[in-house]
Amino acid sequence: MKFALGYIPLLTALFLTGCSHYQFSSNLDKKNFDDYFKPSQVSIYSKSELQNLNYKLLGAVEGSSCQQDSKDIPADMKEAKTNARINVANMNANGIVFQSCVDFEADQTCLSNVICYGRAIDVLENE
Repeated sequence: MKFALGYIPLLTALFLTGCSHYQFSSNLDKKNFDDYFKPSQVSIYSKSELQNLNYKLLGAVEGSSCQQDSKDIPADMKEAKTNARINVANMNANGIVFQSCVDFEADQTCLSNVICYGRAIDVLENE
């Protein structure tokens, strides 16, 4: 029995190499992967933490979450903050200080809408 089990990895490898002519195609886009990881490149700081940081202020930033259709999930603060962090990463910054998040009433564009405002900062290494 032990002897036969030892052949399973070998047989699996042979089977997979026999399928190596198989072409894989996907509708996935590399940009989607880049955007997916952008929020993790941006740290969230509180206003009180700024006094202990060496940073440059790069400007105002916002992120929104909009429910366009009744079948969509409602707008939420987490998505709005994530979108703000993506915008910060697009500015080549590595930090954000959120100022406020606002729930807007339904309008012609969004059934529910949350927008979070903040400041993009670039935290510098201490020298």
